[in-house]
Amino acid sequence: GDPMKDYTVLYIIAGVTVFVLFLLSLILNQRRKRKKLTEQIKNGYGRVPTRNYTEEELKKIESYYRKTGDGSRFTIDDITWNDLDMDTLYGFINTCLSSIGDEVLYKILREPLLEPEKLNRRRELIRFFETHEKEREAVSLIYARIGRTKKFSLAEFLDSFRDVREVNPIRFLLPLALLIAAIALFFFNVTWGILGVVFVMILNISTYFRLKGQIEPWYVSMSAMAYLAGGGLELAKLSVPELEPEISVIREDAGRLKSLKRRMRWLGAAGQGLLSLSVAEILMDYVRMITHLDFFMFYRMLKTIRTEENTVRRLMESMGSLEAMISIASYRQTLPYFTEGDFRTEGAVRVSFTDGYHPLIDDPVANGIENVGHLLLTGSNASGKSTFLRMSALLVLLGETIATIPASSFSSPYLRVYTSMALKDNLIGGESYFIVEIKSIKRIMDAFDNATPVFACIDEVLRGTNTVERVAASTELLNDFAGRNGIVFAATHDIELTKLLTSYRQCHFEEFVTDNDVKFDYQLKEGPAKSRNAIRLLNLMGYDREVTDKAEAMAESFLENGTWKLS
Repeated sequence: GDPMKDYTVLYIIAGVTVFVLFLLSLILNQRRKRKKLTEQIKNGYGRVPTRNYTEEELKKIESYYRKTGDGSRFTIDDITWNDLDMDTLYGFINTCLSSIGDEVLYKILREPLLEPEKLNRRRELIRFFETHEKEREAVSLIYARIGRTKKFSLAEFLDSFRDVREVNPIRFLLPLALLIAAIALFFFNVTWGILGVVFVMILNISTYFRLKGQIEPWYVSMSAMAYLAGGGLELAKLSVPELEPEISVIREDAGRLKSLKRRMRWLGAAGQGLLSLSVAEILMDYVRMITHLDFFMFYRMLKTIRTEENTVRRLMESMGSLEAMISIASYRQTLPYFTEGDFRTEGAVRVSFTDGYHPLIDDPVANGIENVGHLLLTGSNASGKSTFLRMSALLVLLGETIATIPASSFSSPYLRVYTSMALKDNLIGGESYFIVEIKSIKRIMDAFDNATPVFACIDEVLRGTNTVERVAASTELLNDFAGRNGIVFAATHDIELTKLLTSYRQCHFEEFVTDNDVKFDYQLKEGPAKSRNAIRLLNLMGYDREVTDKAEAMAESFLENGTWKLS
């Protein structure tokens, strides 16, 4: 036969073989990635996350909540959030695999649901993901592919597009039109055709980098929007009847943004270096340089985002919420026990719970309280008062946000949680501890003026001032709170308050001092604290016995006569 034909056949076979092997390697690589992600999802579910957050990451996650709140909902304020160490608890709950999941879960924890229908639906979703492993993993896989942004939240990316100057995309078709015209010259004169193509390519490439420098900072933002839309379109394909109310909303909004995913291919791999790109991507980079089609696509996408900004915001919220439900379902598996709680819209403003525990404490001691309106806690330092206050506030907050309460049972009306506990001097603002404290308590006083009752936890009321004024002001303040629409749990060292605050249920924690040690059982007990062990603890720590004996005599004299007398 003809040797040329034989070689041609061989070349074709070799080419087809290389192409098939290339396709097979791509398919196998995709399968390996999918398998690895699936294993990661399986292994991560129901375990305490090991992710560590930098301050910068937490600010990025928080910024979504800051930028999307409209002021119409009750939110957990910064004082309460910090008092309850919610950043740490967020880290224990969050197993999300995408930025939008991270950000919306944080927002969920800051915005309690005070509407029964919405809270019930959230409970249903969490329960569904707890009991449907296959569907849970299919949904998680989509979010894993969406992935995380680095420095900025999705809300910040969306806001950043406002800084891009409006440009008509049609102008970026001119470089392509010139190239087509130069190629057309080939049909009239090959030499002029070659010269024309070379000239246009040099012109297009030389102007490309100047233009790209102006808009490339927004490529990463656009990529994040495209991944969000692409993930939404993947979720829209799922047929899960129990999730249909949520998926139907995602389907509609992602459908309005589907052009973002399609056009994003033209923008390339945002933020990647040359060495990390594939051969195909490098070739596409040259196509972009000589055609400027990525600029045309970018401005078309920008127009879509500006027109559909509300759609993008809705899609962020609905997609983030769905992944957050999986994270909450996973968190439930890490707890020894929990309850969803029973929240009332009417009836007595009282709270009851059994076996409540603090979810951030290893081997916590459980405590309960029955049908309490207002509570005054007494007891020495480190006996458990502050922990009980924080735990009580967390039971309400977690019930109204993630429907997962660390207790055996819980019952209360819907409540708006406020705390005043871990306060510090405001050195930058030049405010003393007392000024910071009275401002903190004043915000609670103002919060009572609302139809939904307040749940206020106050540790060491007015500790920043002298004893006489503290006792007088604390008595009147707490009595005033007791007459308002809410529940107040307060802790104090001032034993005088136990006799003055008769409208408060009295409970205490106590310590046990032996010859060489002090122990706490952290069990809540009825009635005011009766033990006085502070001076005995001074003895235990090696203070001069003569000093402590005189102090003891002075204390006994004051308790008997109501006046101080030097020994």
